[in-house]
Amino acid sequence: MSSDTESLAIAPKPDDSIHIIHEALRHRKEEIPLSYLMGVSGEAFRFFYNRQQLKKGMHTTFYNPLRAVSKALGFEHEMIYDDTFQAAWDRLQNNVQLGKTALIPLSDGCSFLIENDNPNTVVCQNGHRHEFSFDQLREKWQKLEGLLEMGLHGYYQFVLGNRPHHPKEREMALGTFRSASKLMKSRRKIKGCTMGISAYEELISHMQRIIDQQQDIEKRYEIAKWNKKLLLQCLEGRRAAVSYIEIVRKDFEGEELEHLERAAFAYRNVVKLLESLQTIFPSPKTVSAETYSNSTIDYLENSQLTEQRFILKIPVFGKNWQTQAKQFKLSCKASIKLLKKLVKFEFEGVSALEDVVRVGEKLKM
Repeated sequence: MSSDTESLAIAPKPDDSIHIIHEALRHRKEEIPLSYLMGVSGEAFRFFYNRQQLKKGMHTTFYNPLRAVSKALGFEHEMIYDDTFQAAWDRLQNNVQLGKTALIPLSDGCSFLIENDNPNTVVCQNGHRHEFSFDQLREKWQKLEGLLEMGLHGYYQFVLGNRPHHPKEREMALGTFRSASKLMKSRRKIKGCTMGISAYEELISHMQRIIDQQQDIEKRYEIAKWNKKLLLQCLEGRRAAVSYIEIVRKDFEGEELEHLERAAFAYRNVVKLLESLQTIFPSPKTVSAETYSNSTIDYLENSQLTEQRFILKIPVFGKNWQTQAKQFKLSCKASIKLLKKLVKFEFEGVSALEDVVRVGEKLKM
């Protein structure tokens, strides 16, 4: 996947892809909970941050979650690339005729499940059915530098094959916990993004720098964007982490189970703190309102416009627009305080998962 801004806007997010593979498996009568797929893919434990390009963290992966899910569950799978649409279409038709499921990136930034076809159309599904002709799909199917991983610029499809074996759930869970440790404790940078605990520390440092240096509204607006899809992605992941642990706890006992309970407790606290951050963290709406008040404060003194402001529910601003900047600073300080608590629970959660693995490996000996 390309790291440039244009590609990031159209490429599917990792968690979007997990939603689609969930749809694909349901269509194949494989009833696997979404939270379980989020767990084994690693998406339940992900967090990436890049202070220069905030949205980049949403699309960056340590490894391809589609491959991770397929391998963990025992499905045959392959990533296929073609440099022309005609070749990709022909390959797609052949895959579907063989009864395989292909996931492809379309222009809305989401991968679609290809269900079946006839000589002139393909039928796609992502919760709803969509029929595309050759020309319609050519307009929709996006060319990318890889699909959630490195690759040449072209047309990609992730093909899900048969499931020749069902790995033991306990072994899958231990593998998931190892992956969670790598995602949260690695100090590597992936395409300019810090990951895990380091990513949280980067976010805290970024916020502290903005308020210490009294940076302008544009900088404040950029950091406020985190309180939208990026925060929701993280929240969805940690909720899935809690659900995943509840699902797999039946496969553990004794000391392992004690550590697993510690992990569940920690991640439940992470969820609570992320939910609190939604109300405390500066939002784009409040910062853009500050911009509005700064540029039009004198104009808003007009009584007729005041009446219009009331009708349109535009916030009332005081004569001193600097009060908004002060409020932003207070929100940041409160958010930093919560984030530091959150990092503590994230560390405790993943450390508990590492203890489960440690005890599990000792039992094998």
